[in-house]
Amino acid sequence: MREAIRTRPRYGAVLALVFAVGFGPAACGGEGDGAATEKTGAETTPEPASEAPAASEVDLPDGVTAEMFAQGKQIFGGVGICFTCHGQSGEGMPNLGANLTDSQWLHSDGSYEGIIATITAGVPAEKSTSGSPMVARGGTNLPDDQIAAVAAYVWTLSR
Repeated sequence: MREAIRTRPRYGAVLALVFAVGFGPAACGGEGDGAATEKTGAETTPEPASEAPAASEVDLPDGVTAEMFAQGKQIFGGVGICFTCHGQSGEGMPNLGANLTDSQWLHSDGSYEGIIATITAGVPAEKSTSGSPMVARGGTNLPDDQIAAVAAYVWTLSR
């Protein structure tokens, strides 16, 4: 009996893995087909976004502070899971998320307010160039102030 208990899998770890593989891609319209399981842990561990300019290098939109920019950068590469579809540096992922570093805005006019609106409402699959939807708030429960911070960071990526 004790031997059976020792060899039983840790269900918490299994559930966490299933959630990460199954639901992570779903936030940006991926099918969650398990393709990420082919990568090793070292390849899937996000690194902080380093390609973006520092807040001091870019004129920020009215009402945006350097602190909001820094918070947005952290959220983009972390709990906001934006990097899952848009890539760690915002350059996009094939068949998932658009490139946020160029001057072409697909679902917004590129204004700070437009970016907030796009993140908040999402992008339906039929309007997406990849055919993959971006669910509202990127599939997270981020509050409005954190959405605004992410939008501040995203706004700087193309400038």
